[in-house]
Amino acid sequence: MSATGEMNEGPVAGTERYMRYAAGAVGLSMAVFHLYTALTVVFSPMIQRSVHLAFALAMLFLITPGGGRSGSFDRFTRIVAAILSAVVCVYAAVEFTSPEILRVIDPLPMDLVLGTVLTLLLLEATRRTAGPSLAIVAAVFLAYAFMGPYLPGLVGHPGFSYSQVVSSMFIRLEGIFGTALGSSATYIYVFILFGAFMMRMGGGDFFIRLAQAAIGSSRGAAAKVSVLASALFATITGTGPGNAAAVGAVTIPTMMRAGYSGRIAAALEAAASVGGQIMPPIMGASAFIMADLLNVPYFEIAKAAFIPASMYFIALFITADLEAARHGLKGTPRDELPKMGEVIREGWHYLVPVGVLIYLLGIEQISPSRSGAWAALSFIPVWLGRELIAGRKIQWRNILDSLEEASRGAIMIAAACAIIGIVMNVTDLTGLGLKFTSLIVSFSGGTLIGLLAVTALAAILLGTGLPTTATYLIVAILVAPALAKMGVPPIAAHLFVFYFGVISDLTPPTAVSCYVAGGIAGESGMKVSISATRIALPALIVPFMFVYQPALLLQGEWIDIILATGATLAGILAVSAALVGYWRHPLSTVERIAAIAAGVLLIFPDRMVGLAGLAILAGLAFMGRAKKTPAGTE
Repeated sequence: MSATGEMNEGPVAGTERYMRYAAGAVGLSMAVFHLYTALTVVFSPMIQRSVHLAFALAMLFLITPGGGRSGSFDRFTRIVAAILSAVVCVYAAVEFTSPEILRVIDPLPMDLVLGTVLTLLLLEATRRTAGPSLAIVAAVFLAYAFMGPYLPGLVGHPGFSYSQVVSSMFIRLEGIFGTALGSSATYIYVFILFGAFMMRMGGGDFFIRLAQAAIGSSRGAAAKVSVLASALFATITGTGPGNAAAVGAVTIPTMMRAGYSGRIAAALEAAASVGGQIMPPIMGASAFIMADLLNVPYFEIAKAAFIPASMYFIALFITADLEAARHGLKGTPRDELPKMGEVIREGWHYLVPVGVLIYLLGIEQISPSRSGAWAALSFIPVWLGRELIAGRKIQWRNILDSLEEASRGAIMIAAACAIIGIVMNVTDLTGLGLKFTSLIVSFSGGTLIGLLAVTALAAILLGTGLPTTATYLIVAILVAPALAKMGVPPIAAHLFVFYFGVISDLTPPTAVSCYVAGGIAGESGMKVSISATRIALPALIVPFMFVYQPALLLQGEWIDIILATGATLAGILAVSAALVGYWRHPLSTVERIAAIAAGVLLIFPDRMVGLAGLAILAGLAFMGRAKKTPAGTE
């Protein structure tokens, strides 16, 4: 006991405490660095990216155990790894700010040593935060760079020396410090900070209450509130598991009380939460990287994604409504719901930063990093004013906690983006991208629909073991050029890949959002994943439709956009009815097959084909009216 009567800390607890303090200091410094560069002038690419990675890796190792119980050796290795991360990245910032071509061709021995160290650190950092899958993928690509001479046919290449591979990864801006890490260092961090401020200040509860006030009394309202709340929540977070945990804690029990089974309630929430990554104005990290890859303003990506994202959530709304009609579920009585006026009066200040963000991005056309930084900082005066008016004590700690949480949220993305730089570098170095394009076009039979199906399958399979950002980047590097070769507009090709990379978060076996939602509902995560995939299936016609009908990406005349949107809604309704087995009445097997056929026909832009799909749908509607089966019967 100490003189003050407190228990003395042992050396283990003391070391962990100091490591937490150090991680907090690194996190706050990281926040200050990114706000400074976002609001003033971004440093040269190598300095900006290397300093960003230094902060991220140092903090990551300080707070993330190596696996199992943290022992003294693990703590020692974490401290050493954190220090090495800072040293290696600072070396890159100092030495490679304006690298000459000769430095890549003839690197110094120290370049090779530290390049190797950074590669190993990234592999371990990725393993600790994202699991072994992404680290294994990067290791396979590294091995491919050396094994080219021993591989047959199209996949073979002359091979590269150790010096060539390491120097190209470490010194060039096309390697570890490439485009993906650049997006993380400039855009992604400030939007994570925006979400952290919103959550810390209570924005999550506001959006749930707003959804309840808006549609809480409609049929199947519990599920619809979950979908709408997740869509609103998504505009500030852009993460699936985070949405599922924050929104699902309220909506899943509410759905279960309303009559939905635990499995369906969790599946609806997981499907809605995953959709957050495609919902503007703040989409997942991949969208910022997409803007860099396509060399277009981020606002153009967000604008193009608006209708597809809306269609995704409309598909979930329709499914929730049909499920409610099939089982005779009712809405919540209006007198038990919050009133819209009251909700707005109490939480209007949460809408101000969102408005600031949309104004700066869409009207003033300011860069995403600066827009995100100003939007995040606009929380502070609005929040302070609201707290003072309400007569509450100012919790200044909330601001510091938001800054630290943003850094914690950014470190996994930074590590994943850096290691994807290895994959991109090897792809470029070996010419694998061009080879893979020819291979996949041949495998698809030379047809666009075949190529789209192969691309979707590749994204879903890769996504079962990789984070969405990694899935998008790998498939975009290897497959998007093949889509472009078939005449698909670049933005449509990349959004198609992105869309299915996001959907892969629902598919077994590694559907994290489903396991989070399943845990809240007390259901098996695997069973929730299967149900969530079925629920999201109607939305899967959307990316096929915007490839064939670019008007869905707000490209073309308004009449074309309206017609394409109408066809998409009809297709979603048809497929949803087929999968639920209900539309005005329980559907027979033949009617469900007919509904699927109608949905498929509505994908294609040919007017006659689309009219055939609408005719089938009209026939089903007429049959439903003729049967006059009461809702809730089987």
